[in-house]
Amino acid sequence: MNKKSVLGLLLFSCIVIAGMFFGTMFMIKQHANTNIIQEESSSNAQDGDGLVADQDNEKNGITQPNQDLDLSSEEEWLNTDESNGESQTEDSGLGENGRENSSLTDENNQLGSSDQIDDGLIDIDDSANNEIVRDNPPSQEQDSDSLEELDSTETLGDQALDLPDMQLIRDSSQVDYMSYLPEMVFDSKIEIALDIDNPSLNINAKSAILFDATTGTVLYYKDPIIPVFPASTAKLLTALVAVDWCMEEEEVTVGEELCLVASDSTLARLKKGQVLTIRNLLEGMLVPSGNDAAYVIASYVGRKSLRNENASLKEAIPEFIRLMNEKAKSLGVVNSCFKTPDGYDAIGQYTTAYDMGLIGLAAADNETIVEISNKSRARNVFVDGSDVTWANTNSLIRKDSGRYYSSCVGLKTGSSTMAGRCLISVGRKDGRQVVSVIMNSDSVGRWEDSITLLKYGLGQ
Repeated sequence: MNKKSVLGLLLFSCIVIAGMFFGTMFMIKQHANTNIIQEESSSNAQDGDGLVADQDNEKNGITQPNQDLDLSSEEEWLNTDESNGESQTEDSGLGENGRENSSLTDENNQLGSSDQIDDGLIDIDDSANNEIVRDNPPSQEQDSDSLEELDSTETLGDQALDLPDMQLIRDSSQVDYMSYLPEMVFDSKIEIALDIDNPSLNINAKSAILFDATTGTVLYYKDPIIPVFPASTAKLLTALVAVDWCMEEEEVTVGEELCLVASDSTLARLKKGQVLTIRNLLEGMLVPSGNDAAYVIASYVGRKSLRNENASLKEAIPEFIRLMNEKAKSLGVVNSCFKTPDGYDAIGQYTTAYDMGLIGLAAADNETIVEISNKSRARNVFVDGSDVTWANTNSLIRKDSGRYYSSCVGLKTGSSTMAGRCLISVGRKDGRQVVSVIMNSDSVGRWEDSITLLKYGLGQ
């Protein structure tokens, strides 16, 4: 074999070997890419399942507690942002129930679920002795009732976390709420109380009642034993429990319980770490209808009842709810079940106008509650130096509202998807005192209905 043939054979061998090498590498690379594609496809499928699951959960009207959360250790699961909920307010073209950027445009819209307030009328300053006066005027939709409730169907904010027995309603249109209610009791005591010559009054609310606060006698009623929903009128019961268990000057530090407040709630705009008194908390709950103040009260009193200042929220909040229902029962309430300290719509929470009248009578007999709820504006300087001024959500109390009624001295507004617009009022004139209860009315009717009842009861 000559020299040229040998060189050609060697060259051909090199080409073959190189081809086999690159071919093998190409096949290995293709296999690796195939595995990557399969892994990505599998990952995307899992993500998709997660999204579908989330969507299904959102369609469910009840927010379910996360079974993986260890509620006995709040620091591990409550990631509190000090600004949590501060963009939300009670009653405005921002109203007692809803989100801040929504507007009240149609009384037939569904109501949001938990009270809210006009941001333009809440003055807050975290430094002592320096009150802020905001100059942004209420919207035209607010007109004279600048603290009117906001309409919203989606009611539960993303920051709210449920306790096991506190299933807040996120979307009332997806919940057969009435199926959770028992049959109302109509016992002999109620029968005797309603055995009156009932006057004919033009009341638009679904349910209403008027009591003589001195004698406890029923003066008027309209479907007083049908199930209704308390919304923030439940805060009167929260206040009654608080004054039973606490002195006004007791100091409380705001804590992790803020994360239990639905983000669309009415707020007193409390911040984690602030130190204030029980009196401050009562004013923050009853004047601007602060759901955050209600939860701070609930966690503090719950721990006090348990005699354990380190009790978890899982223990403290249910204990306070137990105290609420125990207090209601002591007042003669038989057709109510309270599930939340702020009255936010929840599965299994209900009441009647008659029962709320009994709670209203007890509140009207408490000087602290009446004094606080009779304030059109309430300035408070906290123990830590924070200086805040809250505006009352009750138009009958405020002279600038266009619905001011001079004989009204309290008590509490409320509105939610299930409750409609509610108002419990105390009227006083010439030694007479009456308590009116308006449940499930509309944005105008609750004021007009309340004045009608108060005038009748006071003989005006």
